[in-house]
Amino acid sequence: MKAHSKTAGDELCLSIGGVVAHLELEGAQPVFLEQMRARYGAFEMPSAPWVERDISLRLTLTSAAPPRVSGRRAESEAQPLSVTATERSIAVERPDFSVKLTAETGRGGRVSYRGSGRCEMNPLSVDCVLRSLYATILPRVGGLLIHGCGLRHAEVGVVFPGRSGAGKTTLARKAPDADDVLSDEIVIVRRGDEGVWRVHGTPFWGDFARGGISMRSWPLRTLAFLTQAPRDAVTMTPIVSSESTLRLLGCFVSFAHDRATVERNLALAVQLCEDVRSVDASLTKNVPTANIFRKLAPHLGPEVTRKVPPASPREMISEFRSFLRAHRSYAFKPKGASMRPWLKSGDSLFIQAAAETELAPGDILLYWTPGATADQDALTCHRMVGRVPAIRGSAPKFLTKGDALSQIESFENHRQSEILGKVAAISRDGKTWPVPGRIGNLARLFGSLVAMPILKLAGR
Repeated sequence: MKAHSKTAGDELCLSIGGVVAHLELEGAQPVFLEQMRARYGAFEMPSAPWVERDISLRLTLTSAAPPRVSGRRAESEAQPLSVTATERSIAVERPDFSVKLTAETGRGGRVSYRGSGRCEMNPLSVDCVLRSLYATILPRVGGLLIHGCGLRHAEVGVVFPGRSGAGKTTLARKAPDADDVLSDEIVIVRRGDEGVWRVHGTPFWGDFARGGISMRSWPLRTLAFLTQAPRDAVTMTPIVSSESTLRLLGCFVSFAHDRATVERNLALAVQLCEDVRSVDASLTKNVPTANIFRKLAPHLGPEVTRKVPPASPREMISEFRSFLRAHRSYAFKPKGASMRPWLKSGDSLFIQAAAETELAPGDILLYWTPGATADQDALTCHRMVGRVPAIRGSAPKFLTKGDALSQIESFENHRQSEILGKVAAISRDGKTWPVPGRIGNLARLFGSLVAMPILKLAGR
């Protein structure tokens, strides 16, 4: 994904585990920005200013120091990572970066963190900053960053906690479908408003370099603590919540050690292990994944394959985007009488991924517009009527309109909204009609799909 303007291009807005972090990367080189988007692209969202941000950080990037095998390592050991957290501030320091954030209380008592700092222009340095901030802030919103391999199995999630060498990466490599790996190193677990714990993929991966492919989360059914078996066999032994809590505490990713943080982590660990089944997963690296889940099946609970809706429209749109990126085209069925007469109940839209240079007036665009919160995100399907060229360094603006509407909308791609693709065809009553790329009768058939929450608009 390329930068589209100085403002949009130097920004990175991420939603990881439902926590939104907005980064302003001052002094970033184009190659570095491409590296950032390659690593965090699955968790990136439009950086619209109205989106509620949990973290707002301005990073001034400096040239990375040349690697020195002995000197740099000695320097890091002499000055290891330091995280100082209070109820009102978070400071993160290491030789290659220094960041400080201050808590701000907004409407409804919502707390967010705003600050600035410096950081070497090194993807690993930025990643360490993010890990440190997420590990500190997540417990304050009912979440945890856990050392563990997270796998999706059917419609549920399983976390295999374990320290280095426990076999997390080996387990991730054996997954039949790499897209089922939520992370081979660090996952996020959060308790939703309905009391259900969910596991989220992260871009904080390990040696397998594999994390979640979207923001989608899954109901957490089991904590399977990894241990090494003496032979090629699999045993899943249930453990009580008190033992599970002690073992989980050893797998937390936590860099702050103040009393409040310790108390939060302990309370969350106790609650999580009371609510979710725990087993001792004794296995070797040679055991196939199918055998592991066959033994784990009795501990996953009922309805493992029953369809589970995403936790929010933002999660579903992100998952839909991942399908488009992987397959270049995808179909879904719009729902609801509010889309008539342009679409009828049961119609299917076929969406084709398209680069900006491939779009022209008359194309029916499908684009993601974020709301203030994840529940307010929406998909809009409008006809492109024009494009305003970039002026004085600003990004070009796309002009769209619904045939039933009088006003024309405009937005910068990847800022106010993100174009996911264009409508290639419509299917109705067993017949499929292609949609031309220019204004025509078939294009007018679609008219306007008024923006509405994705859970009502589309189903997987």
